[in-house]
Amino acid sequence: MSGMPRQQELTRTFRAMNTDVLAVVIIGPEQGNAAATALAEVEALFHSTEAALTRFRASSELSRLNQAAGAGPVRVSPLLCAVLSAALDAARATDGLFDPTVLRSLISAGYDRSFERVTAERVPVTYHDQPRPCSWRDVALDVRRQTAQLAPGVGIDLGGIAKGWTVDRAADRLRPFASFAVDAGGDLVAAGLQADGSPWTVGVQDPYQPDRDLLQLTPDGRGVATSSTRRRRWRLGDAEHHHLIDPRTGASAATDVAAATVLARSVTRAEVLAKVALLLGAERGLAFLTAQAEVEAVLVCTDRSVQRAPSSARYPVA
Repeated sequence: MSGMPRQQELTRTFRAMNTDVLAVVIIGPEQGNAAATALAEVEALFHSTEAALTRFRASSELSRLNQAAGAGPVRVSPLLCAVLSAALDAARATDGLFDPTVLRSLISAGYDRSFERVTAERVPVTYHDQPRPCSWRDVALDVRRQTAQLAPGVGIDLGGIAKGWTVDRAADRLRPFASFAVDAGGDLVAAGLQADGSPWTVGVQDPYQPDRDLLQLTPDGRGVATSSTRRRRWRLGDAEHHHLIDPRTGASAATDVAAATVLARSVTRAEVLAKVALLLGAERGLAFLTAQAEVEAVLVCTDRSVQRAPSSARYPVA
């Protein structure tokens, strides 16, 4: 409409949490300085969360907690307390199918350093012992006192849920601008409209042909997350592994789902539901997702078929 101020797109890109992050706000006149400040705060949030919660730095707060396993309660920061609490809540709600205590299994499978180094260095891993069985029930978190206690041999990995949680907090910071998007390697929130007035859309990637989208989702302010066995794979000896550990076996998940994409009220929730659905397999995973309130979902199976939850039938498959 003539006379209306033109909307502009302001973006910020950076690398954090082993992925490329894009933050976008759609602004009108006079909002440039405020938007630039908010985007800088989003980047700072990602870097500070990574510094505290990465398992790939011995100096991180999470690494120090893991090193103190068996040593009694450890005082934790509000950040670690919040993310660990979210992870334990998810474990409780999924009866342990989502479980943050898979660190030793990841290391045993060869994922003992950042993924870029796992695939590039091809050197023997430093931890070969089969980890003792453990679960989220071996973690005692006292939110009121802000202490965490790990049983002997327990190790915490917060990678996926920490990234989803950070995207959600970044979205909270950008929400005053009404139209915005935050995308951290496919974990994303998009709200409002793009600068040209069109809605945000999210492509569901074909895990076997990454340059091809199978369908387009419309987030409408909700969070999107994808779990895939095709993204982070490596060989250790004669065996091929991927990063999605099944807590029931301690090994890379054997499943007929190659990728699960979930749209939910938050990225944190979408992250948990996508991983659980993948671990359950196509039939049980789809039933699990269908039973969830306010969730849309798409499964891409190892036979390359596409299955959608009934709530997602409105999205045509290419």
